[in-house]
Amino acid sequence: MSEPAGQTLDLVVRGGRVIDPARGIDEQLDVGVQFGRIVMLEPDLHAWVRSPVSEYPPDLGTVVIDASGKIVVPGLIDMHAHVYTGVCPLTVPADETSSRSGVTTIVSAGDAGAHTIEGFRHLVVNASRTRVLAFVHISTIGLAGWPEGEAVDLAYLDVDKAVRAAIENADIVVGIKVREQGIIVGDNGLEPVRRAVEAGERAGLPVMVHIGGAPAPLSEIFDLLRPGDIVTHCFTPIGNGLVEGNRLIEAAEPAREKGIVFDSGHGFGSFDYATAEVAFEAGFWPDTISTDLHSLSASGPVGDMATTMSKFLNLGMPLHEVIRATTARPAEVIGRPETVGSFRIGGAADITVLDQASGAFEFRDSSGAVRTAPQRLVVSNTIRAGIPWGAPLPHPGRTSFAPPPDRLG
Repeated sequence: MSEPAGQTLDLVVRGGRVIDPARGIDEQLDVGVQFGRIVMLEPDLHAWVRSPVSEYPPDLGTVVIDASGKIVVPGLIDMHAHVYTGVCPLTVPADETSSRSGVTTIVSAGDAGAHTIEGFRHLVVNASRTRVLAFVHISTIGLAGWPEGEAVDLAYLDVDKAVRAAIENADIVVGIKVREQGIIVGDNGLEPVRRAVEAGERAGLPVMVHIGGAPAPLSEIFDLLRPGDIVTHCFTPIGNGLVEGNRLIEAAEPAREKGIVFDSGHGFGSFDYATAEVAFEAGFWPDTISTDLHSLSASGPVGDMATTMSKFLNLGMPLHEVIRATTARPAEVIGRPETVGSFRIGGAADITVLDQASGAFEFRDSSGAVRTAPQRLVVSNTIRAGIPWGAPLPHPGRTSFAPPPDRLG
């Protein structure tokens, strides 16, 4: 507990079940916010709530969000999305998609390469209320050339430039991205992965590898990766994946023991129920849950983060682990555990309020297969740096929705 600087709070999320895996919290609490930061987590913050009064200049009082019967979690982190609108095809705008999906931190998975990262900062990072971070692509052109393979020509896979881009943009770059798929790498085999890992090693960052139809068994990719590196699209149905012959491959568990991170990266064509069900039967859950949100997946099988979370919840992943995989765990993987992913006192007030609905809900995978399930997570509120999306400014001194990045992360 840290008492607010004044006599009242700017915002209180009241009466919800607060689940914060990073801090081991699961209890009914009020969340108190002042100046865009979490300042209190207490059973009852009524004494700190001030109703609006008639004064000039006007005092807006405390914004109170009733979360009774709902789940309150740290702002969700989508570790794999595509948001470089205006430059890369198949992208979505960060704010429009995040505001309705409980996502307060979104990570661009390789949209920008060394030649386009500066534009990404100006056009996306600086223009978004959402906190936007990035894996910089090992290919200098990033994904601007889609659908042509950005790794077909090795001249684009410049390790020195990728390292420079990562270090010069260390405030937003959290890793190196590479897509290892036959149609993307052409005749270059696993050389793109080797170069990405070299860049990651030199920059001190993890590598995210897109799999599905790689020109070599997944075990050979695992051999090249280091602890902390990420395999995304882990439930892809395309060949050379985690499941072969209706069985989890033998290399999967040793890779996890090695420290390789497995990310869902749902996408338009990369989440298959049959594949995931085999993995789940073997006790193999994803470490992180992400959407691979882009213009096709957002209007197709993904929809949003809450829908993606619901699929894994209904596959048998416990609620706490689903929340961990979208808060604390991705924060660790991208090296930002002190900034995002938990209700740290003094940290930015990024908060997501969820309803856990019961009924009969249909969910669709990337191949069109449908499962009917009894639970669905629905976003009730998204709060970024203490400001509810679409709500009035909670304090008369705030004149902008966008928090200064140097102060609120």
